Amino acid sequence: MDCKEKTICRNVPVWKRTDIVLTSSQEYDNPYSDITLDAVFTHEDGTKVALYGFWNGGNEFCVRFAPTKAGRWIYETTCSDTGNAGLHGRTGTITAVENTGNTDLDRHGFVRISDNGRYFVHDDGTPFYWLGDTNWQSPNYVSVTRCNYPGCTCGNQFRHELNDRIAKGFTVYQTYFDSAESDGGGQRGITPEPSLWTVRNRKINPVTFTEKIDRMFDDLANAGMVIALGFGVHSSTTNAVTTEELENISRYLTARYAAYPVVWITAQEITGQDQFEKWNRSAEIVNAGDGYHHPQGAHQFPLPVDNEYVTALDGKDWHKFFALQAGHGPSFVRKALYESYWNDKRSGKIKPYIETEANYEDISCGGFNGYAGSRIAAWRANLLGSYGFTYGVTGVWANCYSTAGDTGWLGNYSYEPWYMGIDKPGSCEMTYLARFFRCADFSTLIPRFNDPAYSDLTDESKLAASSDDGRTYIAYFCNHDRSTGTLIGLNPDESYSAKWYNPVTGKFAEIAKDIVPADGQYTVPPKPTAADWALLVTSRTDPGDYETETVFTGADAPEMSGAGTLQKPVISCSGSHIYDASGNGRNTVDALTDGDRSTEWIPFAPIASQTILMDLQEAKTVCGIRITLGKDAVLPPYRIEGSSDKEGWTILADTALREAKITETDGYRAVCEGLSGMYRYIKLIWFGADSNTVVKTIAEIELYAE
Repeated sequence: MDCKEKTICRNVPVWKRTDIVLTSSQEYDNPYSDITLDAVFTHEDGTKVALYGFWNGGNEFCVRFAPTKAGRWIYETTCSDTGNAGLHGRTGTITAVENTGNTDLDRHGFVRISDNGRYFVHDDGTPFYWLGDTNWQSPNYVSVTRCNYPGCTCGNQFRHELNDRIAKGFTVYQTYFDSAESDGGGQRGITPEPSLWTVRNRKINPVTFTEKIDRMFDDLANAGMVIALGFGVHSSTTNAVTTEELENISRYLTARYAAYPVVWITAQEITGQDQFEKWNRSAEIVNAGDGYHHPQGAHQFPLPVDNEYVTALDGKDWHKFFALQAGHGPSFVRKALYESYWNDKRSGKIKPYIETEANYEDISCGGFNGYAGSRIAAWRANLLGSYGFTYGVTGVWANCYSTAGDTGWLGNYSYEPWYMGIDKPGSCEMTYLARFFRCADFSTLIPRFNDPAYSDLTDESKLAASSDDGRTYIAYFCNHDRSTGTLIGLNPDESYSAKWYNPVTGKFAEIAKDIVPADGQYTVPPKPTAADWALLVTSRTDPGDYETETVFTGADAPEMSGAGTLQKPVISCSGSHIYDASGNGRNTVDALTDGDRSTEWIPFAPIASQTILMDLQEAKTVCGIRITLGKDAVLPPYRIEGSSDKEGWTILADTALREAKITETDGYRAVCEGLSGMYRYIKLIWFGADSNTVVKTIAEIELYAE
C-alpha cells in the first residue's frame, strides 16, 4: 500500500508495510547519499517507532512503515536539508486496523526474542520455531522472470523455490545482499539479473529494488516467512567498499526493509580480521534506524565462545543473538561448543543461538558433506539448545541457475544447479524435524548435554533434553548401532508414554504407555534399527493427530516374485536435466523405461544424491522393482519409498538396513527388491558416490504392480 501525497492514510493492516511517498522540492546530484530522511511514527497511546527514509528514484522518497497495533498513528519527517519543503517537517496520519490475514505473522506479529532469552517468539508471545532455508545472495541472483525447473512454466524461479519451502513448513528465508557484487556465487554473467547499482557502490538503482527485490520480499512477508537478512559476506564485501559506502548501503537497506518481518544477521561470517569493525559499524547503523528493534545478530565463523571476535560481538549493544555456523564436511560440532554458548552470560544477559549454517546437503566445503549430514546436524542442534535450524542444499544456497560453467560456486562448492537441489530428501526431513519439535512443545525443552541428573547419554551421538518439570523428555540417537541408555529425573508418581520417531519418514512407532519410572528412571529400549532415531517420552497428553508406522527393519522385506505386471510410470528426476544458460541440454529420464539397456539415465553430479520419482497415476498394489545398472556403473546405497499422496512416505527397501541383492544377466548387473503395499508413487533415492568421476548410471527400471 502506498500513501502517496496523502496526509491521511486509512485502513492499513497491522504488521503490513505501507509507503509514505514524498516528493523532493530540491534536485541533488546523488539523492542516494547527499541527504538523509528520517521519520517518527507515534501511536495514540504514546508508542513511538523511528525509521529511516530512502530515495526511490527521480524526486521520489519513501518512509516505509508497518503499524504494530491498531489505532491512530501520526508521523513527522526530518530531512538533513531543512530547506527541502517536500521532505522536511512533513506530517500525516495513519489509521491502522487489525490484520485479518491467515499466516502466523498476520495473527501474532513480528518476531522478537523470548522473555527468558532462549528462543524466538512472535510479538504476542507465541513461540516461533525457526526452520530456515539458505539462499545466499538471492536479491541479486535469483530470477523472478524465468524458471528452468523441468516441466515448469511458472516463469519465476524465486516463487517456485518459495512455494516449495512454504509447502514443507519452512518459516525463515535466510539470505544476504551481495552489496558490492563482489562475491563468488550466483553464476554471475550466466544469470543476467539487474544490478543493485547505477554507479557501483556509489549510487543505487531504485528500479531493481522496486521491480524485483521489493516484490520478492512482499511475497515472503505475505507467505508468512521471516527474512533473516544480511548485507554482505566477510571480507569479500568489506574489501570492495569504503567504510562510507558500507554505511550508506546499510542505511538504505535498513530504511527499505525494517518494516518487513526481518531478523538481521548483519552479514555472513563477519568474525575475522580486517572486516569486523566495518561490519560492526554497519550493525550500529541498522540498530539506530530500526524502530521495531528486530533481533539482530551476526553470522559468524565456527568459533568457540571465548574467541576474541565472539567476545567483542557479545559486548555490542546491538547484538541480541548468536547466528552460529558449525561449518561443513562430514564432522559435527561437539556438545561442549553448544554448551558453552548456552552457559554464556558475559554480556549480563542470556542470548539465544540458532545454528544457521551446518553440513549443507550435498556440498563440498571442508570435505564432501553428502546427504544425511544435514538431518543429523539439525537434530543435534535442536537437542543442544538451538531452538530451530537453518538448512542448506547444493544449488539453492549458491544460486546456481544452470549447469553452465564454473562462474560462481558451481563446480567447486556446489555440484548441481538449484532445480536439482530443491528436491533433495533433506528438505523433506526438515519438515519432519519441525513437526516433531512443535508437537513436543519445543519452547519448554532444556538441553541436558552430559548432565548425569537427567541421563547417562554422554556419547557425542546420544543426546537428551527435557522440560523443566520433568514431564517431557526428548532423546536423539545417531550412533551406528542400536544401543541407547537411561533417562533420569522423571517424576516417579506419573505415568508416561514412549514412542520412537523416524526422522526420515516423520512417523511415530509406539513403544509403550502407562510407564511408571522406577526411581524416576526409564531404560530406553534398543533403537528399532541402527539408523538415527528420536525418542519422545511424556506424561502429557499425546501430541494431537500423528502418523504411526510399522518400522521397516529390512529383515521382513518381501522377495522379488514373478507376480505383477510391468508398469509404465511417469518418471521425473531433475538430476538428469542438464541446462546451460540458454536452456539447452539433455534429459535422460526416458532411458529408464524405454526397454533398451544400451540407453542409460545419467546423473549430472554422481557424487550427489538423486531422487527418481515414479508416478503410477493411480494407487496400485506394487510387487517389486528391478534396477538394471549401466554397463560400467557402480551400485550406490539407495532407499525406496512408497506413497499414496506424495506427502506421507513408507520405507520399502533400504540398503542401510539390508544389503542389495544383485543379479547378473547378459553382462548387466541388476538389483531386485520385492515391494509390498498399495501406492501411487514410488521414490528411489540414489545416494552419492565417492567422487564426481564415479559412473552411477541406470540402464533400466522395471516396476511391477497389480
